Amino acid sequence: MVQLIDREAGTPNPPQTLTVRSEILGQDRRIYVQLPSDYDRTNRAYPMLVVLDGEWLFDLARSHVRFYSEHQAMGFEIPKMIVVGIENLDRDPDYVPTPDPADEPVFPTAGKADKFLSFLRDELVPLIETDYRVAPSRTVVGWSFGGLCALYSALAMPELFDAYLCIGPAIWWDDELVVKRFEAATFDRPKRMVITLGADEVDGWVYGSTRKLLAQLEAHPIGNLDVVHLEFEGAGHSQGIPPAFAQGLRALFPGYRPTVEGEGFSLDDLKARYGGLSEAWGFDVEPSASVVLLSAQYRQKAGQPERALEILDWFLERCETASLIHFYRGSSLSDLGRDVEGLSAFRTALDVELQQAVPDGVYVRGFEARIAKISGQSTQEPKFAPRSER
Repeated sequence: MVQLIDREAGTPNPPQTLTVRSEILGQDRRIYVQLPSDYDRTNRAYPMLVVLDGEWLFDLARSHVRFYSEHQAMGFEIPKMIVVGIENLDRDPDYVPTPDPADEPVFPTAGKADKFLSFLRDELVPLIETDYRVAPSRTVVGWSFGGLCALYSALAMPELFDAYLCIGPAIWWDDELVVKRFEAATFDRPKRMVITLGADEVDGWVYGSTRKLLAQLEAHPIGNLDVVHLEFEGAGHSQGIPPAFAQGLRALFPGYRPTVEGEGFSLDDLKARYGGLSEAWGFDVEPSASVVLLSAQYRQKAGQPERALEILDWFLERCETASLIHFYRGSSLSDLGRDVEGLSAFRTALDVELQQAVPDGVYVRGFEARIAKISGQSTQEPKFAPRSER
């Protein structure tokens, strides 16, 4: 007999659904919120990712954010974020800035994007920032008409977002209105923009108009605006969405996980790098745990456990929820002959890992073995218990 399993029941901070009354729109709107899995175990504020077409793209967005920001095996390639999805009632008025100019409109309700952006700025964003710990950094992601809206928001309300992931944007709208508007655009503060296309869109309006905007921005760069273009072979207008999330989110946060070569980064290097990113991106950037770990491992292999310990302690002052960091802190302490402190760090590593929705069995066994070796206990006990028994 097949049993249906509620997979969200085992997920820390499963997605929340809110109903928000908008006086600006005169509507109730359904909003989805995904918090980082360690949200309840920290006091940190997290940047916000606003996802248009929430009923289609929210699950894709939140899964990619968690995949690249929280899973140790994936290398921590982007910062953790609070993901906010907005469900549509009618996407045409929300995302399109002007009425359909055709004599017989195909999109008769289009043309109220300014009102929708006012809803975001004056109602939704303040609500999210009041109810959750949100850092002063906002990114928007939109596809097709949603991508058009994201681009238009940079022009109409530049204070609303700091970064933009525009997937196959419908720039063709209203005789390429957005292209013309960007000709005179100026920005008072830095903005990061990733614009993506599927290569198989080449015969459509989206491809040609988007390439026209990209060519214009390349020929006449706009101060404070960094633009990255990504194009995906074998992908059409909708098939380009998954790779846009996979590659576009990482492109929006360049340098978050730099390549670690040679002897890795020193503590001063790490402080300078992530301090610079914090200043550039407008929020307190938590360092990539994988970069910290590799740098500490280089110090340890070079016979410098004190330097390794400095790096690991610096990271743990900012984030206590990475089990491998605690484990290698224990190794550094043991190398210094501080076995009692090392044992405490190994036990902390085990405890942190066991707080995961699905603890990594390889990590757990490794942590237990190291605890047993130092404490003289048998490696057979204790074994970690399933989440339901804890």
